[in-house]
Amino acid sequence: MLARLLIGALLCPFFIFPLSADEIDQQLVRADALRSQDVEAFRTSLSALSNKSASFSPAQVQYFNYLNAYSLSYSGKLIEAVPLYESVFQSASDKSLQLRAKNSILNNYALVRDFPKALQQIPDIVPLLSLAKDKDKHLSILTIALFYNQLEEFEQSLQYSARVIGQELSSRNACLAHNLRSESLHNLGRLDRETLNTTIEVCNASKEPISLNLAKLWLAQLMLASPDSIAGALDALLAIQADVESTNYPRLTSEYYTALAQAYFANKLFHNAQESALKGAELAKGMGYSKPRKTAYYILYQSAIEKGDNAQALDAFIQYAEADKAYLDEYNVKQMAIHQAKFDNLEKNIEIQLLDKENSLLKAQAALSREEKQNHRLLITLLASTTILVLMWAIINRKLHAALREKAQTDSLTKVANRHYFTELASKALDRMSEQQDVLSFVIFDLDHFKSVNDSYGHPTGDWVLKAVVNAVRKHCRKEDVFGRLGGEEFGLLLPGCNEKKAKEIAESMRNSIRQIDTAESGFTFDISASFGISSTASSKYQFEALYANADEALYGSKKHGRNRVSVFQVNGESDVGNVGQAFQPA
Repeated sequence: MLARLLIGALLCPFFIFPLSADEIDQQLVRADALRSQDVEAFRTSLSALSNKSASFSPAQVQYFNYLNAYSLSYSGKLIEAVPLYESVFQSASDKSLQLRAKNSILNNYALVRDFPKALQQIPDIVPLLSLAKDKDKHLSILTIALFYNQLEEFEQSLQYSARVIGQELSSRNACLAHNLRSESLHNLGRLDRETLNTTIEVCNASKEPISLNLAKLWLAQLMLASPDSIAGALDALLAIQADVESTNYPRLTSEYYTALAQAYFANKLFHNAQESALKGAELAKGMGYSKPRKTAYYILYQSAIEKGDNAQALDAFIQYAEADKAYLDEYNVKQMAIHQAKFDNLEKNIEIQLLDKENSLLKAQAALSREEKQNHRLLITLLASTTILVLMWAIINRKLHAALREKAQTDSLTKVANRHYFTELASKALDRMSEQQDVLSFVIFDLDHFKSVNDSYGHPTGDWVLKAVVNAVRKHCRKEDVFGRLGGEEFGLLLPGCNEKKAKEIAESMRNSIRQIDTAESGFTFDISASFGISSTASSKYQFEALYANADEALYGSKKHGRNRVSVFQVNGESDVGNVGQAFQPA
């Protein structure tokens, strides 16, 4: 028996003993501390913990789920992390952990620009503030400050960050508070070096690389604003490049490369500026950050102009205009979300007041029936008035909701779907077509030489053209089709159940109708034409990004071969370029 034990010991030199509950708690806390300090160590710690998850208590399971949700968020899977966070909120007995989970949901929705859903989390957060630990309470306030920064309500954000600066904070929360204050001041144009140096000092002490490098990034941008420190700004940015890239944080890296492009351009290193701008634009595109994209494309445009590459400059300017429109659409969505939240709050207050008034009148009825029966008629009148008031409020409420919804979803000029809503409808349509295994075609078109219309006849005439084109195209749209303005003079159509051949026939009809628009009503006589590109799920599957990219490539083919024509994307890379329309007469 002893020999067997000795042999077993030799064959299995390592004994694995189950960890105690205290040891698991310690490892969870240690992993939590590593979240934003050392992402690789954090993930390694999570992996080690996952091997022991079978022995976790319910509370430990929720803590572990929270950390896994954070890991998903950090890697960019923000929406995928929400259900895991929500399960923690619903199941955790620890109020602080519930609060942290809700804060994270708010933050994730904000990061993907779903501001209405982000705002919906706040009613769940507020009751938990008084029940949570101070550090988590502070973090919650800072999360709201962060959210206001993302909404571009920078003054509001400053008020919240100021509430915790100076209090006894954890090093991480102190860094976040100072970072948020600096970010608000940076966007308001009031940031100074003293404030930034304080932020850098606090975040360096807390070993928070993301916040630290964001502050260093803003410092470099301050330096760029001074002619005497332009070269120093470039050196400062290059000095933190490795640290920035090591974080693998999309927002930081996209803003970094955009700032680096600005620094290269300021130092007349135009080739380097283009390379960095392209990288910044691509990173921002992947995360939906339209503001850095706009800046990056503008640097590309300026660099191309400096190099004398007019074709590249034109392409970059078109992309800049699209990014600028996307940014404005995004800003409008933010404002609508804010107004909707204010309205919802007002609505609740009105409802409460009306209910209180009705209850008071009902109590009065009981008293009066006993004491003054002669006033019964008056009471009935008052109750009737209250009922009418409630009904009127309900009607107004419905109309206001409809108006707000329409404003958030519709292009204000043409009254078709805006880019944000069009993309949402496209995703739903593709999901439906995928389930049915049915075909869907996507048509993208933009107006030829539209800039010359604005330059020659003025923007009011340009607006008239856009509305006239929409009216002409609508005549060929079916009830199930989706029509939207994607930006500037670019439009998109979703044609469910249409193959490429049918889509091309429809697009040709639309193209011809656009050519036949009588411009005399605008006060000027000129030609209008449009170039079309078509893709379908047959070649692009059921992914909107691929559908869009392929249609855009076909559109480019139409422009390349003379404009005013319809082209269909082909898998072999050569678009089926249509002939110019017979109605077309060169001006």
